[in-house]
Amino acid sequence: MQTTVDESWDIIVDWLGHHSPPELALIRPPATQKDIRNAERIVGTAFPDDLVAWWRRTDGMADQGSLVPPFYSPYSVSAALDRRQVWMTAWNGVMEQANAQFAAYVAQEDQAPAGTPCNGAWLPSWLPIAGDGGGNDLFVDLRPGPAHGCVREFLSDEGAGDTAWWDGVAAMLADIAAGLTRDVPVRGDRIWVDDDGTISWDSDTDQWSSGGSAPVSIAMLREGYAAFVAEARAGGFGPPPPGSWPAEWIAAHVVRNTELLIATTQAVLADDPAGREEQRSAAWAAKDWTRFQELTASAEQAAADIRYDNSDAMDPAILDRYATSGLAALADQVEQLGARLCDLVEPLNRGRPTAHVRIIDAGTTIVDARQGWLGVLNALWTRQLPLRTRQLRALR
Repeated sequence: MQTTVDESWDIIVDWLGHHSPPELALIRPPATQKDIRNAERIVGTAFPDDLVAWWRRTDGMADQGSLVPPFYSPYSVSAALDRRQVWMTAWNGVMEQANAQFAAYVAQEDQAPAGTPCNGAWLPSWLPIAGDGGGNDLFVDLRPGPAHGCVREFLSDEGAGDTAWWDGVAAMLADIAAGLTRDVPVRGDRIWVDDDGTISWDSDTDQWSSGGSAPVSIAMLREGYAAFVAEARAGGFGPPPPGSWPAEWIAAHVVRNTELLIATTQAVLADDPAGREEQRSAAWAAKDWTRFQELTASAEQAAADIRYDNSDAMDPAILDRYATSGLAALADQVEQLGARLCDLVEPLNRGRPTAHVRIIDAGTTIVDARQGWLGVLNALWTRQLPLRTRQLRALR
């Protein structure tokens, strides 16, 4: 039997109170019965019981959070109506001016069964319930039919997705509650809590590469290594639960992975990505398209030749061999290797280096493609080092 809205919401609020006070502080008091009924009158249909039950517990969130994966924040009743009106005017209004038949098309699609794909319009029977702060929304499909109340996504540049994410608000909240309390993926994303209590949802790839070419914060990278070394040296670790790594393996992983990161970073530096980027910029400014294309092709070939593969750092035999040196010696190695990597990173920030990245986690290959190398190094301090530090702490 599916968990009720009240049961799921109680679990979510309790978890936020213990792990994410900043997110909990955004939750607004319940919506009034008057506001809900007025919204039903405006939309022209009764709302599903689970949506009403949710708004009776909270009138959305006071500011942008990330409670609903991957990055959506619940709307209040009034914000839901406002967003609906935005789509009715900003999307449909433009289309109506361009196409005299558009209003008839909208009316026809609005009578189709709930869940029926419709990419070219915003339908009056759709009601936003959460937004990402960047123009994209989750909405409930209030058209009639067995899928009445299903939750779908509407992207500002693409329109509505063809498939429902959840069959209703109750199912959505039940998944979120499970994702928070049992660390299970919700639509492929897993909860992450920063040290300040801010939450976000990560894909498997996010744990290893943040993507893009944003400069690496060397100060934060040093801090990440220092925190791990301090935790390892504190000691007092017990045996791991079944399926988890012992403390020595965790430290061995960080040692071996840092060695691999250093080797790839040195290869990237030897290729001089900053120098090539300056030449590319100069060629572009001079409108020397032949030279620009040559430099671009050279960068692509270099990226294919420079590789990072983390499989060694995940291999039990290798971890066991490294672990024989003991936790104290491993902590010293992490400290030395981390400092060396940090010293290498600064020149990288002046370019847009890439490498072929292959990442294996839990026996599954999650990345095997050319990627921005800075994204891998950024994920090191935002995710990998804090994750390994937390794994050590959990064993104490």
